[in-house]
Amino acid sequence: MTVGIVGAGQLGRMLALSGYPLGLEFLFLDPAREAPAGDLAPVLHGAFTDRRLLARLARRCEVITFDWENVPVASLTALARVHGARICPPVAALAAGQDRVAEKRLFGRLSIPTTRWRAVDSRPAMAHAIAAVGLPGVLKTRRLGYDGKGQVLIRTRADAERAWEQLGQVPLL
Repeated sequence: MTVGIVGAGQLGRMLALSGYPLGLEFLFLDPAREAPAGDLAPVLHGAFTDRRLLARLARRCEVITFDWENVPVASLTALARVHGARICPPVAALAAGQDRVAEKRLFGRLSIPTTRWRAVDSRPAMAHAIAAVGLPGVLKTRRLGYDGKGQVLIRTRADAERAWEQLGQVPLL
């Protein structure tokens, strides 16, 4: 069985290393020429949105997954819809994982405990969130944050103002 992995980063590399003893084969899609998984399996080099390469991946693999939470949802949705590709975990899981507010709400519906949190989309909303959640806390971007990126520790109200400026006018959590 050949597993297609969109992204050939460190997690893709670990997936391949774990899968080879199980008799699995791998094919990656990644824009980076020096991707970490590139020395373990073939890599289709190109954008995660390249329809031609996505179609090749779908034709050559029995199942497709991803090694990074910021793979474009539209790319995997098209693979499933147009090419009938089997995507695991489902694209809905990827979409939820890309939006911290959607993820927290999903966890709440599933009764999965989370830390105290509030969605923040303005300075007044941030002040209300601090009053409700307390300090210290972490201000996070709603999207595109990972591995410590897109988040700032807040210990004081002055830190909160600096955090707002640092993260910019993006939807926050």
